[in-house]
Amino acid sequence: MYRRSRSLAAVGAATALTAAALVGCSSSPDSSTDGDSLEVVYWNYGPAAEAGNQATADAFTAANPDVDVTLTPVAGENWGTYYANVATLIAGGKKPDLMLISGEGAQFVHSNDLVLPINDYLDEDPEAEALIDDIAPGLVDGFTVDGDIVTLTNAWNDMVVYYNTDAFAAAGVEPPSADWTWDDFKSTAEQLTADTDGDGTSDRYGFTWASNEIFPGIMPWVANAGGNLTSDDVCEATVDTTEVTEAVTFLKTLIDEGTAPAPMPMSDVFTRFQNGQIAMFGAGRWPIGTFVPAGFTAFDVQLYPSGETYKTVFGGSGYPILKSSANPDLAWEYQKFTVSDEIEQQYVGTPDAPGDSIPSRRSIAATISEVGVPPQNSDLYYASIDDHETLVPYPAPAKYSEFESTVLRFLQLIFAGETPVADGLADLQTELETIVTC
Repeated sequence: MYRRSRSLAAVGAATALTAAALVGCSSSPDSSTDGDSLEVVYWNYGPAAEAGNQATADAFTAANPDVDVTLTPVAGENWGTYYANVATLIAGGKKPDLMLISGEGAQFVHSNDLVLPINDYLDEDPEAEALIDDIAPGLVDGFTVDGDIVTLTNAWNDMVVYYNTDAFAAAGVEPPSADWTWDDFKSTAEQLTADTDGDGTSDRYGFTWASNEIFPGIMPWVANAGGNLTSDDVCEATVDTTEVTEAVTFLKTLIDEGTAPAPMPMSDVFTRFQNGQIAMFGAGRWPIGTFVPAGFTAFDVQLYPSGETYKTVFGGSGYPILKSSANPDLAWEYQKFTVSDEIEQQYVGTPDAPGDSIPSRRSIAATISEVGVPPQNSDLYYASIDDHETLVPYPAPAKYSEFESTVLRFLQLIFAGETPVADGLADLQTELETIVTC
């Protein structure tokens, strides 16, 4: 479920181009669904997506034997291209009842009048109150647009710092505490950086971050500096602010002082972290789906260090009811089923095969540590959203793919030392003014 709830690549440029087609189809009263059937569209990013959605559908039909559920896998390199391909599918005559989306997709389906908000269901369904009370308010807010609740969140991830416990022990450094600051973090990273083989070059770095995504890359630092990459209405870029400049300067300093290598793709981060060449990096819960099955358990997690503030950066997923549905009441039952005990337990996993997303329901998430699923500090995942302010909105303009690729291109120049931080962010701001609009 790694990609399922990562809050990335929400709505690509191609999706924006096909939005009109989606709107045109969404209001048609001629739905293809029958009274006792549902069609669910999901992002087919790989075998895990197919298996997970099939398991949910099979469990739902086992509990509701009179209902037929048709799964429609849709390809896509990321969330953005997936949405674009769903748009093409609907424009071609398909009228699904539900559609898997990420948090940024909530903005897209709502602004294009595709989705049936669930506010009335939450008010009128006797089972809904217990469900919503068991879900952190931040996860509800993340799927609320202009007061309309788009969907229940079924799984999610938040950004935390992973640290290699063997590297900390070898360096004689105490594990970080939840109240650490940027200064504490910098000192810790310096102590962990070492030339362990004596060849005159560091072969263990204190920290690194993903070069190919902003979610586990710069966003936690920007959020904790008190900034964001867009305005609150996601209509204007804000990358040349004091807060963003402070965050990017902090990361650039880590490179300049030799405690961090140049950022790298997340797959490389995983490998170097397991090898002990990187002592700390940031991500959601998904790395444990790689680490634990590979036999690597010498790690734990901690909150990102506080800067001017602390905000939890997170992303989730859900199955909103589409207005094309001929049976929205049945679709609501399916959506509720995606947050049932049976389905949420899949995200918990076992000590040998942990889930790689966080259950949206607090009571289920609490069982992660109870059943012994690593890491030791796994209660931190849910506590981070229950106990702390969240970054809302996530900076996901309509042209998200173009937005993210532009941000990453300029950050690469800055971190490579090819342009000063202030100049690079000023140029980035200028280029984003035509991309981040409403």
